[in-house]
Amino acid sequence: MKKITLIFVLLFFFQSFSQEIKSYTWDEKPIFNEIPAEHKDQPAVVLFDKRWIHTRVGAYAYATFGMNHFAIKINKAGEINKYNKIKAQDNGYIRDVRDFHARIIKPNGEIKIIPQDKIIETEIDKVKSIVFEGVEAGDILEYYFIIKENPSAYGVEVFQKDIPVLFAEFTHTQDGVKFETYASSEFKKTGSSSKTILTATNIPVIKEESNARNIKNLVKLIYMVSTPSMDIYNWNYFLPQYVSKPSFQYFKKAQAREFIEKLNIGSESTEEKLIKIDEYIKTNFDFISRGETAQKITNLNNGKQKLTGGDIFDLYGFTLKELKIPYKVAVGMSRFNGEVDTEKFVVPLSHEFMYYIPETKKFLSPYEKYLSYGYPSYELQGSEGRTYYPALKENYVVSFPIAPAEFTVNESQSTVSFSDDLTMATIEKTLSYTGYDGQLNRNWVKYIKENEDEKKLEEYIKERIFGDDFDIKMTNYSFENQEFKYNYTNTPYNVKVKAEASESLTENAGNLVLVNLGKMIGKQANLYQETERKWDVDLKYAKTFKHKIIFNIPNGYQVESFKDLEIDKKTGGDETKNCSFKSTVKVEGNQLVVEVFEIYKSINYPKEIYQEYRNVINASSDFTKASVVLRPKK
Repeated sequence: MKKITLIFVLLFFFQSFSQEIKSYTWDEKPIFNEIPAEHKDQPAVVLFDKRWIHTRVGAYAYATFGMNHFAIKINKAGEINKYNKIKAQDNGYIRDVRDFHARIIKPNGEIKIIPQDKIIETEIDKVKSIVFEGVEAGDILEYYFIIKENPSAYGVEVFQKDIPVLFAEFTHTQDGVKFETYASSEFKKTGSSSKTILTATNIPVIKEESNARNIKNLVKLIYMVSTPSMDIYNWNYFLPQYVSKPSFQYFKKAQAREFIEKLNIGSESTEEKLIKIDEYIKTNFDFISRGETAQKITNLNNGKQKLTGGDIFDLYGFTLKELKIPYKVAVGMSRFNGEVDTEKFVVPLSHEFMYYIPETKKFLSPYEKYLSYGYPSYELQGSEGRTYYPALKENYVVSFPIAPAEFTVNESQSTVSFSDDLTMATIEKTLSYTGYDGQLNRNWVKYIKENEDEKKLEEYIKERIFGDDFDIKMTNYSFENQEFKYNYTNTPYNVKVKAEASESLTENAGNLVLVNLGKMIGKQANLYQETERKWDVDLKYAKTFKHKIIFNIPNGYQVESFKDLEIDKKTGGDETKNCSFKSTVKVEGNQLVVEVFEIYKSINYPKEIYQEYRNVINASSDFTKASVVLRPKK
């Protein structure tokens, strides 16, 4: 009898949560929180954003019920069309809209219910929607809907918007499943294991900033749903399974072994072996595009091949294992998106899988087509991840290294000559890239050559070397050190260009001539308008710029002044992490020689020194406007 009673209690308990969410309704006369004074001038304010997910999984029935309840006050009429159209949908796999209600609350308290016949359902995907009509500034728009759909194993709920949110709430209940949440620090958790409520108040407006971890900084909540019996995403279980025996889809193990034999790897050092493996795979294998059908492979050594990302990753691992090269599988995440969870693989977040070689302390990145054996992808620098060592069946924390500013160098040399009447400038320019920029440009130019026309390639070169606001005509261009093999020695990837500029570099000021030599370093970013900073500055990678401009002074002219071309800005503090911009000028015979050195030694600059950082960035932009002043000789 005790067992029977317990069963009935559990059944009632499970049923109560399903019934509770299905019976959800709004207050007949709602009371909203007072809008703070700092939000009075906002075009609109979200009064509350409440979401509830109930998931049930059993032997005979499974479903997810979702509830969204939202209220927004429109302060400015221009915002009405932005918020008056609502779709009752969640993750795109809707089975049934159980309830859908909407109303307008006027400033005097009058409530206007939107009739049910105003709900429209699309014929194809059966999505229901509603439009608020007759909305005026000062009105509150409120709606809620309840949907039933197939259960989702995970999801991301973003609560931050381009207007303030006074109150956010996420509730989850579940029957027969384990429901886990990973929420931003703004959320506070209450409730029990069977019903959990997370709330946040006064969520600020989204502030998008350049070189910031905008996605990571969003106020959001991630959830995962699993069966309680097995936690397949725990690193202790997930990583061993990820590197278990490879199940190649488009070739067999015998072919993989033949592939290794034909690489002719013998008595080379581990470093040489890894370079040989990585270069062959990166040069000869590409990923199958979305919608493309893969073909079975008969010979892995037969030139260009297309494989799934999983097959390529496993081919690396199989080769390392066959050659008895010790390795670890490393898992990281872009520092701009989030952080790797210490306990498990959080499915909604994008992770980066690679191989770490303990002997050489370098990385193989199978999923990054552009990246050679060496440093990990730049997004991972300075972050922490997880590694799994198959030989010992153990996993550890790994800190991803930061490549120094000397690794990625952009260097240019420009020679500028004018026609006798100063109407035409001839420019010979060489731009070289190393490090991450070298690898990215090698890969991108290779892609353009193979998939685009010559015009696209010319546009790419012109934009990279001169910028899109420089009126020039390229007469010739060529590339040096374009093969993938040069990535391993960090050999500069060179682009050589000859171009002509017609009256775009000179300006007359009385009997003086201003020659805008600063343009020769290419278009530069600036932070003139961004005076305040909310987030730290997080750069893609540390980097060095070196520019040399050789200006052949026209016959009959002498240099009057070049002071605008001389700039010196730097941040204070630690010399090993600062950034700076410095340009120097000198006259040597009939030539004016300008040299620019700009360096960013760190990938992170705290917002506390933003003004100093801003001065350095703006210095490079100021330089592009600077001119040498010429005076006719007497």
